[in-house]
Amino acid sequence: MSFLENESVHLVVTSPPYPMISMWDEQFSKIVPGLENEISQNPFAAFEKMHAVLDSVWRETARVVRPGGIVAINIGDAVRTIRGDFALYPNHSRIIESMLRNGFSALPPILWRKQTNVPK
Repeated sequence: MSFLENESVHLVVTSPPYPMISMWDEQFSKIVPGLENEISQNPFAAFEKMHAVLDSVWRETARVVRPGGIVAINIGDAVRTIRGDFALYPNHSRIIESMLRNGFSALPPILWRKQTNVPK
């Protein structure tokens, strides 16, 4: 977003790739060396490395959004089984933490309870 001036955007609406959703592993692996191996060896470290990529986006978002501007992020938590261990990867709370560190205020979430991504 380097072409955008500081504090020049009123509204950002985005749906970034979801860390720990396998369909996005390849995309994150292009940016984070060794990520594929790390996912299988230390999944929560991989989760943090994926979010470090998104953290750079949120820092740049903080630069370009005007005071009082709004950032709407469509994100879901991930559930994944790795080596037989089932776990929840809380993407929404990790992104809220990052946005708060970047000077944003949290507003109440809009919950969308999507039943499934796969037709029955």
